[in-house]
Amino acid sequence: MEFIKIAYCVTTPFLLCYALLYNGEKKLAINLLAVTNLLLIGNTIFLLRQLWGFYQLSKSFRSTSVTAFQPDVVAMVHLLLVVVLPVFFLNGKLRKNPWFSLLVLGMLYTFYPFNTWNTFDLGTKILVYFCLLCIAYALLWLCNQLPYQSPPR
Repeated sequence: MEFIKIAYCVTTPFLLCYALLYNGEKKLAINLLAVTNLLLIGNTIFLLRQLWGFYQLSKSFRSTSVTAFQPDVVAMVHLLLVVVLPVFFLNGKLRKNPWFSLLVLGMLYTFYPFNTWNTFDLGTKILVYFCLLCIAYALLWLCNQLPYQSPPR
């Protein structure tokens, strides 16, 4: 699931540029932006699972001696924002909002710099992301949750 954040950081700028600069036919870009925003929740679940694993590991290594440990508050707040902000994409209005997507994209770029991206087996990851994008688009379409979808009759 680590590839979702990389794919989000690569595809979202193109969708945002198309949605913000072109006033004409931008419905597809907004619909795809909503789907990519929804897929980012998978990365949030992956991060929460990793944090839970780190917590269990630290609990198993806990010793009786007390060491002086000063946590990095700025990094903790940044991690909290990276974990919590994509959850707001469950709201339909925020899911299609390009400015909120730009905020989350900026947070991800600062939290995951380019040199930390794992590009091993990139072809398979691109295909998997494309399949996830198609599945999520179809699911949102079937549930009538796409931003520019007509309401049911």
